[in-house]
Amino acid sequence: MRLRTLQDDPRHAWTPFQASDTDPWDLDRVAHLHRRAGFSPSWEVLQRDLEEGPEASIDRLLHGEPEALDGSPAASFDNLMDALARGPGAAAGPTGLQASWLYRMIHTPFPLRERMTLFWHDHFATSVEKVNEPSLMRQQNELLRRHALGSFADLLRSMAKDPAMLLWLDATASKKEHPNENYAREVMELFTLGRGHYSERDVQEAARAFTGTFVVQGRYRHDSREFDAGEKSILGQTGSFDGDAVASILLDQPACARFLCRKLFALLLSEVDEPSDALIDPLADAYRNSGYDTMVPVSMILHSRLFFDPSMRRKRVKSPVEFAVGTIRALEIVSPTVSTNELAEACSRMGQRLFAPPSVAGWDGGPAWINTTTTLARSNTILALMNDRRRFDPEALPARHGQADDPAAFYTKLLVQETLSSEVRNRIKGSAREVATLVLTSPEYQLA
Repeated sequence: MRLRTLQDDPRHAWTPFQASDTDPWDLDRVAHLHRRAGFSPSWEVLQRDLEEGPEASIDRLLHGEPEALDGSPAASFDNLMDALARGPGAAAGPTGLQASWLYRMIHTPFPLRERMTLFWHDHFATSVEKVNEPSLMRQQNELLRRHALGSFADLLRSMAKDPAMLLWLDATASKKEHPNENYAREVMELFTLGRGHYSERDVQEAARAFTGTFVVQGRYRHDSREFDAGEKSILGQTGSFDGDAVASILLDQPACARFLCRKLFALLLSEVDEPSDALIDPLADAYRNSGYDTMVPVSMILHSRLFFDPSMRRKRVKSPVEFAVGTIRALEIVSPTVSTNELAEACSRMGQRLFAPPSVAGWDGGPAWINTTTTLARSNTILALMNDRRRFDPEALPARHGQADDPAAFYTKLLVQETLSSEVRNRIKGSAREVATLVLTSPEYQLA
C-alpha cells in the first residue's frame, strides 16, 4: 500500500514552508531552491542564502539580484546583453545567438527569468533550422524573456503575431478562402489546452479567426481584406471572432490553466510524479484568478511546503543547458568565462541545441536527456572544464572559501550536498581536481 504524501494533501502541500527544528532551512534546501528556480549556485550564494533564510532567498530569485556576476548593475547588464544579441549575436548566425544567450545565462542577475525564458522556448518551440532568420529568432527570444514571469495572456496573443512562429508553422499567408490550420491546431494542442479538450471543428473555426495573417519581409501584417469576418463557433462560444478573441476563449477554459500548471509542476517540482487534479487545481485557480500572471503560480510553488519537501529533490534530469550553465556558475568560472561558442557546441552534443528544438513539441526532456552518447558528452564537457587551467583552478576554489583542507567535502557540499550515499562518498578521494571530476560526473549531479 502506498504511503500518503504531501501530494495527497493539497491543502497542506501549497501552504508556505516554515523552517522548524524538524524541517530546518539547511544547505540541501538552499541548493534545491537554486537548482530548480535558477542554476546551481556558487559557494558564496549558498552560504548567504543559508544565513538569510527562505523569504529573502526566494525573493531574490523572483525579482533578481542587484548586480550581474560580472559586477555590472542589473539594468546595465540587461541593456548590454540586448545590444549584443541584436548586433554580433544575430549577425553571427545560429551559433552567435546560442553563444550570446549562454553568456547571458552564465552572468545573469535574473536566473529564474532565464530559466523561464528557456521553459517558454521549449513550450513555444520554434527552430532556426526552418525559420532561417536569426534576427527573427532573436526577436522571439526577447518576447519570451519580456513575458517570462509576466502575463501569459499577453505572451499568447503576441505569439500569434510572431513572425518566427508563423514561418515555423507555415502560417505566413492565411486567407479567408484557404485558412491555414497549423497555428490554430498547435495553439490548442501544445500551447493552451492539450489533447482531448477541443474538436477538429474547433480547430477549423479558429483557423478562420486567424485569417488575414501574413508575414512580409520578416514583419507581421494583418490584411483585413483577407480576414474572414463571418460568425464562428469555438468551444461553445459563437461570434465574429478574430485571433485575439480566440486567445480569450482558450484562456477561459479551465483546461488551459491546468495544462500550464502541470508543465510548471514538471519544471519546478517533479518530472516523475503525475499530479492529481486535486493537487493541480489550487495552483490553476490562482493562475486563472490572477489573469494568467505567471509570477503567481511560480511564487506559490517556490514558497510551498511541497517544494521544500525532501521527496521532491532530484526528481528532474538537468537539461544540457542547466547542467552546463549551473556548473560554470557553481565553479565561479565567470571572469574569464568559457568560450560560449564552444559551450553551445557542447550543449548540442549533449542533446540541446538552443534555438533549434527538434519538433513543434520541443525537447522530450526528462530521462531522454541521458543515453550513452549524451553521458559521454557530459563527461567530456566536465573534463574540458577541469583541464582549462587558465580559467579554472580546482585547488584555488576551496581555498578561496577557507575549505582547502578538505576539497572532497567542499565539492560534495557545493555540488550535491547530502545526496551521495556513504559508500559513494567514501570513494570521493584524491586531489581537488580528481574529487571535483568525480562529483561532477556522478549520477547524482545529473539530477536537479
